[in-house]
Amino acid sequence: MIDILKKIVRNYIAVCIISIALGVALVIDPTFLTRIVSYIFGGVALIFGIYNVAMYFIKNDEAMIFMVIKGVIFAFIGLFVILKPDFIPRVISTVFGLYMLINGVIGLTNATQIKRTGDTEWLFPMISAGVTFGLGFIICINPMLPVNIAMMVLGICLIISGASSLFSSFTARSKLKHLEDAQTSNKDKNGNDIIDI
Repeated sequence: MIDILKKIVRNYIAVCIISIALGVALVIDPTFLTRIVSYIFGGVALIFGIYNVAMYFIKNDEAMIFMVIKGVIFAFIGLFVILKPDFIPRVISTVFGLYMLINGVIGLTNATQIKRTGDTEWLFPMISAGVTFGLGFIICINPMLPVNIAMMVLGICLIISGASSLFSSFTARSKLKHLEDAQTSNKDKNGNDIIDI
């Protein structure tokens, strides 16, 4: 039983070390994870595309021309993503930035209309809409900024979580060692349990 627990603790320590290493990598280079995801996505798309084209030539069936078109498109997408790994997070950030920008414009328009009606509750919606518009504008100018910040925060969280779990793992390992020593001291030299009467 103790051997199983020790193996579990060893595996947990390994996971903690990987978590800390990944966290440090993300803090040093926030685009590290997004690049890996892009390479994996691009690689899968490229392989799928090549497979479709290859199957067309292997089977030599004119009715499967659609497979060639699909294969070429997927291969092109895969190659493009591999060569431009920042493309996917950049597109996601730009779309998010545009959404915030449009939302900010709508909010500013609404706040202006509230002010024109003579309502005194226009200031907070105006400030909120202005901040939303400003953030959307910043994201549209530099779409990788929110991705980098998010990845850095994730990296810091991984380091803290990994370090905390690592400390707990070493404590658990120390307790297991004491338990193992206690069990060993309760056995005679032939390995039989000593029973006190």
